[in-house]
Amino acid sequence: MPKSPDTSQNSLNSQSLLDQISEIRAEAEINKVQLTPEVQKYIRDHLEAVQQKLANREEVTVVDMQFMQDVRLWVSLPEGLRVKYRSIDEMYKAEEIRESSERRISLNQWLDLLHLAEAAEKDKKWIDETFRFPGGGRIETDIINLNTCTSLKSLPAGLEASRIMDLGGCTSLSTLPAGLKVKGVLVLEGCTSLISLPVDLEVGYNLYLPRNLHLQVIKDAERLKREGKIKGEIIYHNY
Repeated sequence: MPKSPDTSQNSLNSQSLLDQISEIRAEAEINKVQLTPEVQKYIRDHLEAVQQKLANREEVTVVDMQFMQDVRLWVSLPEGLRVKYRSIDEMYKAEEIRESSERRISLNQWLDLLHLAEAAEKDKKWIDETFRFPGGGRIETDIINLNTCTSLKSLPAGLEASRIMDLGGCTSLSTLPAGLKVKGVLVLEGCTSLISLPVDLEVGYNLYLPRNLHLQVIKDAERLKREGKIKGEIIYHNY
């Protein structure tokens, strides 16, 4: 007797698709993205094929799910790159997208670096001049000065700074990436949107914070100090 199809799995995949569509729309709205006709057709054609599978109680594969991730990636590109690509295929052929594998960092890390450069009003050359990519997903720099980059909302994962990281005045920055390591000074004065600090944050010298902070950030900083992850002092300044 043939095996009954796993309808619960199909239902789960169907819901995952709907969730991804909602997330794409939300991200598109945040980034003020107008999906091109080519991308809209790409979504529509693939959705129809997936929906037919669901109607036939066939399993939705990883490949079926990947196309939504592709679209989400396109939507999340910095505007200067996104307007250059009229389709998902063009995006994947682009030098900027291939850069990540050549540098042995993830595509998301590379896109985060492009966003970071855009927020700092720098071009791609600034990334090459500022960061090193030694492998293992690490992004190293001696000094990173993003002071008053008010549009900066996030930083790439795997970021390490050996001397100083100045994020003072980054008023839109709400979180720091897990695994952030600063062997010298970390300046977060003016980062008034921060809601917490990573549990594995490491600071080799002083941590500078504004006084008008979310209470959780203060608690996190004090815990990190007790655990020896902040080697210097926690210094609070008015902002």
